[in-house]
Parts: sequence; C-alpha cells; structure tokens
Amino acid sequence: MPELKRTPVDLATVVTLARAARLQLGQARAEELAGTMDVVFGLLDRLDEVALGETVPAFAYRAKWTNAEE
Repeated sequence: MPELKRTPVDLATVVTLARAARLQLGQARAEELAGTMDVVFGLLDRLDEVALGETVPAFAYRAKWTNAEE
C-alpha cells in the first residue's frame, strides 16, 4: 500500500476549513486550533507506525466483570 503523507496544518488551512463549515473563529482560536491539530495528527502518524502483525481485529467486545468470590 502506498504511503500517504498528511498535509501539515497551518493557520490558513484552519481558517479555510472553518469558513467551509460556516464557523466563526477568532484569530487567537484559529492559531490555537492549528497547533492542536498539528499535534493530534502527529500522534495519529505515530500510531500508523505501530506494527500490528497478524493480529485479527476484534469485532465485538463484551466487558463483563465478575468477582471471583461470587
């Protein structure tokens, strides 16, 4: 599978996306979001680097806690 590179998030991108979503953002908030989004996307990129091997995906999870004394 070809590796996809994520586009870095900058202030102009945040402003454009906010306008597209019809959100009113002040300059300070847009700058804060740009930095936060860049950090979050960086963390997602690091997760992509984790080698999962042949682990079969879990389709269901049933969290049923039992007490051994019961």
